[in-house]
Amino acid sequence: MCVCALSAYAQTDADVRRELESQYKRLAEAHDRKDLKTIVGLKTPDFHAIFADGTVGDSETMEEYSRQFLATNEPPFNIRFTIQKLTVSEHKLVAVAEVFQEASRRREMAGKLRTVETSVVQRETWVKTADGWKLKCVDNVRDQKKFVDGKRIDPAKPYNPDDPPFNPPGGALKN
Repeated sequence: MCVCALSAYAQTDADVRRELESQYKRLAEAHDRKDLKTIVGLKTPDFHAIFADGTVGDSETMEEYSRQFLATNEPPFNIRFTIQKLTVSEHKLVAVAEVFQEASRRREMAGKLRTVETSVVQRETWVKTADGWKLKCVDNVRDQKKFVDGKRIDPAKPYNPDDPPFNPPGGALKN
């Protein structure tokens, strides 16, 4: 039995939660530093995301997504991750977290520097590696919300400052 597995047996779910919260803090801080190497380093080489529309972003696609985010937005990003539910495997080597992610940043849009606030709920699968917990997969992406200068917009459409506030079917304007 490997030493990694032996040490995992001594962990509790609360220990895993604390370690994941530490990884989320590192991820947020790396964004504020625009440190793409650290952001990518917190993920497994086969990391991927399955978006709300069912498309899959492989690790290269997701690295490019992060690169573009860092290039087009201004820190601080005020990224917050709240673990709403955590399921940890018996041997503490896999953890599945339902996460509420929030971010606020400044971005040039429609010729003006604007405040952009986003939130989303998603499932994140983490695996314990020799280098610590790494993010392997993001899926079940839902409840996406995007506000520009305080006005809710449709996150699936290009920004138009003249559009009325987005009111999704069955949704309230300020949720």
